[in-house]
Amino acid sequence: MKKALLIAAFIAANFGIAQTYNNGGLSTGATSKSGTAAPAGYTWSELQNNTGNTTESNTSLGLGGTSSSSAASFFLADDFTIPAGSSWQITTIDFFAYQTNYAGTTAPFNTVRVNILSSDPSVTGAVSVFGDDTTNRFSAGADATMYRTGNTVVPVAAVPGTLRKIWKITANTPVTLGAGTYWIKYQLQNVVMANAGFLPPVTIVGSRGLPAFNAKQFDAILGTWTSLVDAGNPTSAPDVALDMPFVITFTVTTLGTQETMQYDNRVQVYPNPVKDHFRINNPEKLNISSVEIMDVSGKLVRTLRGSEEYSVSDLPKGNYILRIRNEDGHTKLTKLIKQ
Repeated sequence: MKKALLIAAFIAANFGIAQTYNNGGLSTGATSKSGTAAPAGYTWSELQNNTGNTTESNTSLGLGGTSSSSAASFFLADDFTIPAGSSWQITTIDFFAYQTNYAGTTAPFNTVRVNILSSDPSVTGAVSVFGDDTTNRFSAGADATMYRTGNTVVPVAAVPGTLRKIWKITANTPVTLGAGTYWIKYQLQNVVMANAGFLPPVTIVGSRGLPAFNAKQFDAILGTWTSLVDAGNPTSAPDVALDMPFVITFTVTTLGTQETMQYDNRVQVYPNPVKDHFRINNPEKLNISSVEIMDVSGKLVRTLRGSEEYSVSDLPKGNYILRIRNEDGHTKLTKLIKQ
């Protein structure tokens, strides 16, 4: 999925340092669809059904993206875009995974391999611009304060559980990249190699997935690529494409101005592209005070107050930037496409 940030508008809009950009949500809130509260300090990452559809839901709790034996070695890959006029000094990339039934207090993963490529690695011609498929770039592992669980209502109620604690695994990735679209190919490895672990895909409240999702999986043993899809529950449900969440921390240089930026996987704007109305998935209850819509030059087009739904039916078609402010003074930026 193309995630152009349009950071060139930052200067005109006079942004501060505390900015974030969404690469794909995981948390679905502290209460499950069935009404069960998550343990204190945690949220659920619950499989979803499309709003209004009570017969079909997602079925992919997690994907294979680990090396667990000489006969099982998988990588995952997804893309991101650095906008024209920008250069990113990347420091770290965070990935998310769980080990079913793991009860330890430290992360069960101690290896992360990262390879950033110039284009889709499943297509001939992709060139590595940083990293490789073998070097361990593990920097840290931390509790992501989320539990992965099945859909607790649709189509058959699943009991939410705490067997799949999600961990954030940080890779040290010092590299400076110019404008363009890149792909991140990555693989985790468990402390005990025989335990594979799984990586949950992007999860959006009220949506099984978005049409632009395009993550892929590489079987390193067979040397084959596969597009990631969720087959759905029941099996008669249509397949939907998947994306993978990751967090890139970097310093952006745009026309001589530097600001520290970070992708954030908590807040999701949907649908995007939008025709008439959009919502903001806000499972962490960030106390949104206002949403500002700007054109790509950074000019303020409209200011909307915190709401459940935002109307843009009268906006001309095109690309916009949303500046989402919360009551604590922090700001998040994301792109909005008006159809």
